[in-house]
Amino acid sequence: MRPDEIKSQQGENWDYEGILAFSKICKPTVGCPIALYQQRTHALLCPCHQSTFDLSDSGKVVFGPAAREMPQLPITVDSDGYLVAQSDFQQPVGPSFWERS
Repeated sequence: MRPDEIKSQQGENWDYEGILAFSKICKPTVGCPIALYQQRTHALLCPCHQSTFDLSDSGKVVFGPAAREMPQLPITVDSDGYLVAQSDFQQPVGPSFWERS
């Protein structure tokens, strides 16, 4: 998305010129692969339970049973021009039942 369309991120400077990286796995539900993106609204939809996340606003939940935002990965570009992660996800990836101890 355009950099000026980003409302907030889960950390400072976690995008590269409007490119954002989020988990492919829907964390709040049962771990479904998530990829239904609506470019106009920057919404990402989980096909399993219809939880919808606003990627322009830290991956926050805007609809559905999900209780937490999508985990975001901080990215940058290396000296060769490749997108690379600056660190790991700052929160667990996958459904919440994976977090039980």
